[in-house]
Amino acid sequence: MILVTGTRGFVGKSLVPLLDDNGHSVRCLAQSRFENENTDNYSRGDLVVASMDDSSTLRQAMVGVDTIIHLASAQCYGGLEQLMEVDYKGTRQLLAAAKEMGIRRFVYPSHLGAGRSSAYPILKTKGVVEEFVRRSGVPFTIIRSASIFGADDHFTNTLALLMRSIPGLFPIPGSGNSIRQPIWIGDYANCVTRLISDNRFANETINIGGPEFLTVNQMLASIMKAVSIRRLLISVPVVQMRWLITVLRKIFRVSAITSNWIDYVSRDCNCEINSVYRYFGIRPVQFDQSIGYLANK
Repeated sequence: MILVTGTRGFVGKSLVPLLDDNGHSVRCLAQSRFENENTDNYSRGDLVVASMDDSSTLRQAMVGVDTIIHLASAQCYGGLEQLMEVDYKGTRQLLAAAKEMGIRRFVYPSHLGAGRSSAYPILKTKGVVEEFVRRSGVPFTIIRSASIFGADDHFTNTLALLMRSIPGLFPIPGSGNSIRQPIWIGDYANCVTRLISDNRFANETINIGGPEFLTVNQMLASIMKAVSIRRLLISVPVVQMRWLITVLRKIFRVSAITSNWIDYVSRDCNCEINSVYRYFGIRPVQFDQSIGYLANK
């Protein structure tokens, strides 16, 4: 039995059905009975309600479970304080219960570049949590990924919305030349599904990314082509961009536009180009061939 947290999120919506299709018994953890009422995941697995602050309900949720995939995170909406509260404290409680219950594999999704000394809140928090996972005494696999994209993501969809809404010019933080290695959600979910039954990855940290290195400007050009618009890309210093993001959030009421989003696009994020094939024998799809969903947004 696999216990999955964060099942209503972007990754969870793709991963849970894939696990089920591959013959795994899945249990979805929700922190309230109404948390995922608008998703189909619970029809694909058991539903258990538990609080990350209540070790007894967490232990109860783990009865009969041998693997945990911990997707729950505040990364799409939280600052450093929220990230530490949700990601660090929540993971700490989950791991403590997992150790008591004898869980045999704890899968923790992280990001390329994660480290406790990072200047970026998401990467700093992920780095701190990674260290706690390694020291927990629970067998683990940490899977660090490049940017994950897909029909329900907070990255390509937000960019497409903004470019449609802002005529003529489109501001980008920094030069737009930072290197990305986007990986499609279907490929990412397939990697996670394969690693949980592969003992090669026990107590290991692996890095995966898509099949190509792209600058942010190149990714934006592909997005503009997908949505059939043209915008002149203009570089804005990161400090000024943070102020601009505050304004855009108020105008467009898009919660995914945060300072974390600026961090997300203003730094390099890449690893070995053939990592997905080397680890899992999967040939990942290219970015511009997989964003047709944007045409309907």
